[in-house]
Amino acid sequence: MTKTIRLHHIMECSTVNGPDNRFVIWTQGCPFHCDGCFNQLTHSQTGGFDIDIAQLAEQINQTQNIRGITLTGGEPLLQVKQVSLLLKLIRKDLDVLLFSGFTWNEIKADTIKKQLLTQIDATLLGRYNKNLPHPFYGKKLVVNGNRIKKEELKPWLNTEIVINGNNVQITGLYKQSEKINEVC
Repeated sequence: MTKTIRLHHIMECSTVNGPDNRFVIWTQGCPFHCDGCFNQLTHSQTGGFDIDIAQLAEQINQTQNIRGITLTGGEPLLQVKQVSLLLKLIRKDLDVLLFSGFTWNEIKADTIKKQLLTQIDATLLGRYNKNLPHPFYGKKLVVNGNRIKKEELKPWLNTEIVINGNNVQITGLYKQSEKINEVC
């Protein structure tokens, strides 16, 4: 098994990519190319960077004041073995939220992906549809256990801007926020 995972970006602490403070990992590579996707730079499987999975787990484990991790993309389930290894190496007190473009039927047909979902506290499944008023609409939520409650994943419209030196990162659902403002 490969010891590296291909990523687009890492954010050590975000408040808009799931419940509470989260370590967010954007994987690189997505086969779906959904029209209107806000992470188009994550589509290419050759973009991004490789990182040692043990090194990434250590970085996560040393990050203070986070409730859990969020895996998004790109498409995290393109690297199912790497994600599985990462989840085995992170602190057990951290909950895991995963966003995937795969549908529930596609997951059920793939034993490896289906098995991985048993390691994840909450997974939001389904392609992005820009014609729906919120990216969560039209998707299936799979919750395992009670570490992330369904109520905590109700659609939100938050945006976060992180400035670090000359680097500015905007994350969250800023495109939907703009749409809502146009309507109101």
